[in-house]
Amino acid sequence: MTELEYDADDNLGEEDEEGGSWMFGGRAASVFLIDASKSMFDPPSNSGDDDDDTPFKKAMRCVHTTLMRKIVTSDQDLMSVVLFNTREMKNSTDFANVYILQDLERPGAEKVLQLEQLLQMPSNDFDRKYGHSVGANIHDALRVCQGIFTKSTTKLSGQNILLFTNCDDPHPGDNQKQRQARQKAGDLREAGIVLEIIHMGEHFDVKKFYKDLIIREDEDEDSQEGIILANPTNRIEELMDRVRRIEHKQRTLGRAIFTLAPGVEMSVSIYTGVRKTYKPSKVKLWKVTNEEVRYMKKEYLEDNGELLLPSDFVKYQEYGGKKIKFTLDEVRNLSSVYPPGIELIGFKPLSFIKPYFHVKPANFVYVDEKMIDGSKKMFAALLERCLHRKVAPIVRFIPRKNTSVSWAALIPQAEELDGSNCQVVPPGFIACHLPFADDFRNIEMENMTRATPDQVDAAKAVIQKLHFTYNPEGFDNPSLQTHWRNIEALALNRSELEPVSDHTVPPNDRILKKAGKLLDELRDLVYPPSYDPANPPKKRPTASSTPAPKKPKIDPKSMSVEDLAKEGKVDKLNMDQLKSWLQERGVRVTGKKKAQLVQDVMDELGA
Repeated sequence: MTELEYDADDNLGEEDEEGGSWMFGGRAASVFLIDASKSMFDPPSNSGDDDDDTPFKKAMRCVHTTLMRKIVTSDQDLMSVVLFNTREMKNSTDFANVYILQDLERPGAEKVLQLEQLLQMPSNDFDRKYGHSVGANIHDALRVCQGIFTKSTTKLSGQNILLFTNCDDPHPGDNQKQRQARQKAGDLREAGIVLEIIHMGEHFDVKKFYKDLIIREDEDEDSQEGIILANPTNRIEELMDRVRRIEHKQRTLGRAIFTLAPGVEMSVSIYTGVRKTYKPSKVKLWKVTNEEVRYMKKEYLEDNGELLLPSDFVKYQEYGGKKIKFTLDEVRNLSSVYPPGIELIGFKPLSFIKPYFHVKPANFVYVDEKMIDGSKKMFAALLERCLHRKVAPIVRFIPRKNTSVSWAALIPQAEELDGSNCQVVPPGFIACHLPFADDFRNIEMENMTRATPDQVDAAKAVIQKLHFTYNPEGFDNPSLQTHWRNIEALALNRSELEPVSDHTVPPNDRILKKAGKLLDELRDLVYPPSYDPANPPKKRPTASSTPAPKKPKIDPKSMSVEDLAKEGKVDKLNMDQLKSWLQERGVRVTGKKKAQLVQDVMDELGA
């Protein structure tokens, strides 16, 4: 019998998994389809003859960075690299000018080293090994990528193809190849494969050919207006940022029905926006073969050694000095107060939501058209009205079955694009979980020292001078970075490690240069004249410089046992003294330890 605990680690059987789509949906898979034509190896006009500045090398650096990031963040995902417009071919369907460089597998050290070798390879060596051409059919390249996903024996939750090219019209004047490419793009959409175009170059016109691969011909005008294509770019920073945003698809935590009123419903998906990243747990390996050691836990009854099954256990909760027992089924039903879903309660102004209302990490809510048709238009209308009126829907938030009730405020969030028409902030609602009345605490501060108006003004000046725009994405965890840098060096057999930049260290030189005088003024107003913050005193000064006399040690022989008992110092006596005193009073002392003798003395004296 174990104590009743409300956590997510209890194995409550298969019924909990049936609560919706919160169970494991598979691994994400990505195929990087890179154009290897001769034009991809020509450096931009403003960079000279720099071989590392070619569009092909930039695309490969994006793939290398993504591979390194996946090893750290999601090593269970799958990646593949395919080249098209090569002279050589390597694919199962024998399509010309398509070369599978890396199969769909988990990221590993061998794949990283292969990409680094390709990045360091001169253009002439690449021409000899792979070659260039312009005869690749986009239909064939997409079909090879689709075949890679089809042949995977692993369950896949998301599939996407990232196509890198600087040629905006690969089939000029060939209507048949253009029609085949559009047809294959439609097949990919029906199969749930997302095609993303990473167009490179400054004069890339996406409307010539590739826009038809992204937007369906049968889509209405409203749907087409919602699709914004990013501007072409040659900057490696923008390319890496786009790849990170496109490739790193957020996995949905679940889908729920959002009820606005009886009979007025729409379907939404729920995502985790921020989650703390931990170091990977240690795995024990067998030293002979390096195979992972598997643990098996079995529990037995102490009386007769009988093997216990999960059904043999019950939970309990103490109430009034009694242990109230619950079966596992009863534990599941304790939190099932309402059915799963999101139900609207009302609206509150955004000013009502305070920062100290935070009780747990927020979720991101976005529309999902799969369960209820028309959800997109209803979701967009609700979001637009909330943004216009600056209000937040207050909802009852139950994301899945067998989870406790939570109240949440849905903070509306508008879409934001950068200068290149790339999405920086997605549209949707931030579900901020609200505390219950039981969660609030009253904090009373007694004898609080109040600052003078001059001190407050000086502090304001320092704050205004040191104010900066904070972005959490600009601060990496130095502990995690050092850990993974060491792992990377061991895996790739590198003797030299790149230094880790710790952005959490305050730039003291810049702070003093920017607000040194204001800090001195604040120090003079707050601290007394004789106090130096740089060298604070180790201890408070005493009124007298002469040291206090030491207390004399107590001699147990000079005091009676009765006096020592009154002061609680009977244990200062040795064994002989304790035995002698107890024997005089007829107390048996044979075989007793000192603690028992001390207790006998205290019992005799009634202390």
